[in-house]
Amino acid sequence: MVRQKTMKKALIYDPYIDTLGGGERYILTFALGLIKNGYSVVLAWPSKNELKSAELRFGLDLSNISIDEEAYNLCSQKSAYTERLQFTKEYDLIFWVSDGSLPFLFSKNNIIHFQVPFKKLGGNPTVNNLKNVFVKKFVYNSDFTRNVLERNLPKDKGFVLYPPIDVDSITPGMKENIILSVARFDSPSHGKRQDVLIDAFKKLVSNVKNYKLILAGGLKGDEIVLQKIIKQSKGFPIEFVVNPDFTELKKLYSKAKFFWHAAGYEVNEQTDPDKVEHFGMTTVEAMASGCVPVVINKGGQKEIITPGTGFLCEDLIEIAEKSIELINTPVVLTEMSKNAVIRSRFFSTANFYEKIKTLL
Repeated sequence: MVRQKTMKKALIYDPYIDTLGGGERYILTFALGLIKNGYSVVLAWPSKNELKSAELRFGLDLSNISIDEEAYNLCSQKSAYTERLQFTKEYDLIFWVSDGSLPFLFSKNNIIHFQVPFKKLGGNPTVNNLKNVFVKKFVYNSDFTRNVLERNLPKDKGFVLYPPIDVDSITPGMKENIILSVARFDSPSHGKRQDVLIDAFKKLVSNVKNYKLILAGGLKGDEIVLQKIIKQSKGFPIEFVVNPDFTELKKLYSKAKFFWHAAGYEVNEQTDPDKVEHFGMTTVEAMASGCVPVVINKGGQKEIITPGTGFLCEDLIEIAEKSIELINTPVVLTEMSKNAVIRSRFFSTANFYEKIKTLL
């Protein structure tokens, strides 16, 4: 009689799963990667509603992920050491999204994931060192995030797993004279500085005609920033697209020639690493559609843009000047657009799945 092989069990804990941002797409795609490698996956969360919303938002099939409310309660609350030991040791793998603190985990393969470059970690340093003993890998979304956190964490356990970008569904279209920026209008962690882009665009249109700037992004909270930049843009060919879905975004990407981004402008990334772009998912999405990125030279953007695929700029004047330079040399613009598409493939979901295998 042949014994049936028991599936390995994996637990995923993300305290931010209900925000349904780019980070949550990362986590849920990681879960799908585990399923592809023969794991049964449990998400520590109190309800299935967020999974249903995530399926619609991200276009992912999450039907094979189970929800465990009891697991959520044990993960989200300070549980006794013995209780945490008994609970977590039942799993073959735990993938834990850190909120800036470190947990005690006792599965066979404990992975702690950081999406934010925290300068300091919560908790007692001595106790944290003990917790680190049980961790197999610290997974970071960029080298930038890794370098900040490894001031306090062991370097030999670090692993960079870039976010999965759905480059296969994003393709170039008939390009128009559009400069596009995609960033939240109410980012809770760091300002996206659309005001800087408006000033850069004003400089550009004083030299170049027939271009327009489109600022697209999510808005769930206060409209103060949005209303301020709408007022700032008055009298210029600047449009705003609020809360676009991914289908609408892909249409914008397909038409735009340039992608601008100014997160981190005038920020010292050494002293305030959390206020710059930790990676830059929208930059990669834009590149996949043939937009040439012209962005502020801070944070994770430096890992995305390589020579010949776009420009890393120090200030708004350089953003305008580099864009004008390309507008005036259309052959170079076309070549750089093609290079941007090729570069974007490095961050594909397929590559993400391949790298997951090295963690198992």
